[in-house]
Amino acid sequence: MKSSKKSSKWSFFLLGGVVVLLVAVLLVIKLTYDKGEGEILTPASVQEQVLNGFETSNQPYIGDQKAPVVIVEFADYKCPSCKHWTEDVFPQLKKAYLDTGKAVFYFVDLPFLAPDSTAAALAGESLYQQNVDYFWTYYKLMMEQQGNKNDTWATKEFIMDLVKQNIPGVDLKQFEQDLDSLKYIDNINADIKIADDSQVGGTPTIFVNGNPVEDDSFEGIKAVIEKQ
Repeated sequence: MKSSKKSSKWSFFLLGGVVVLLVAVLLVIKLTYDKGEGEILTPASVQEQVLNGFETSNQPYIGDQKAPVVIVEFADYKCPSCKHWTEDVFPQLKKAYLDTGKAVFYFVDLPFLAPDSTAAALAGESLYQQNVDYFWTYYKLMMEQQGNKNDTWATKEFIMDLVKQNIPGVDLKQFEQDLDSLKYIDNINADIKIADDSQVGGTPTIFVNGNPVEDDSFEGIKAVIEKQ
C-alpha cells in the first residue's frame, strides 16, 4: 500500500509539471503574436527599414513632384562615395528619369564624418532658403571640389569663396550671417532625425518610393524603378 501511494504521489507531481510546462509554452506562443493581426513578430518584421519622417515640402528637389517615382539621397559633402555617386550615377538618373518626368529626386543632409560636414550642410541649407537653383549649383561644386575626408577643408573661408566665385546672385551678406548664426541648424537636425528614424547607416543611402536600395549604382536603381 505504501508503494502504491508513493507512485500515485509522484504521478500527480509529474502531471502537474507537464501542465505548467504546457501553459508556459502557450504563453510564449501568445506573446510572439501581434495582438491586432496575429502576425509573428520576427526580428525582420520588427526592424524592416523604410523611409520615416520625410516631408517633401522641406527638401530641395529636381524633377516633377507629381512623378510616380520618388528617389531620396542621404549624403555628406565630405563622403568620397557620395562624390562618386553624384558624378557617375546622378547624371544618368537625371537623364533617364528626372528630365523625362518619370521621377523626382530629393536630397537630405546626413553630416556625420566631421564637424565641417555640418558647416557644409548648413551652407547648402542657407543657399536653398535663398534659391533652390543656388543649392543645386552648390551641391555639384562641393562634390567636384571635395577634399580629403580626413582634412578640415569645408571651412567658412572655403565655402564663402566657392559661392562668391561660382554662384552669382547670392546675397553674400545674408549668406554669411546665416552661417555665423547657425540659422538653419534645426533643419539639419531634422534631416539627421529622418536618417535615424529610417535606420540610415551611412552615405550615400538611396531610397526609391520609401524603400532602401541595396545596389546604389544606376543599374541597381534602374532595376528597382522598373519593378515598380
